[in-house]
Amino acid sequence: MTDPAAGVDRELVAESINRAMERFPLILEILEELSRAGIPHPGDVEIRHGCERGLTSMLAALARIPPAAISPDPAGEMEEKAGRWLLGEMPRRLVDAGRLERFEQFIGRLLP
Repeated sequence: MTDPAAGVDRELVAESINRAMERFPLILEILEELSRAGIPHPGDVEIRHGCERGLTSMLAALARIPPAAISPDPAGEMEEKAGRWLLGEMPRRLVDAGRLERFEQFIGRLLP
């Protein structure tokens, strides 16, 4: 078993998380727009499917990131940004609860 304190640099892990999640706001915007439409328009099902695939791709990218070292040092700007991706009402309303929980688990595991 590896020592978590000897993990990867926290700043590098935070940068990797932020790169993996950079399209998250766009996907939320698209899902928000789709949820506003009372009647689905042609192509909406395909767009929603594309958003789901995008979220799955982000989860896969997060799964490949090694966990950061456990550190008592204060969080840097990149780490703070990495911790904010899932905050707010929009992710909770627009992303499936099970999938959102997996995002939370991955990010929590990567930045203990």
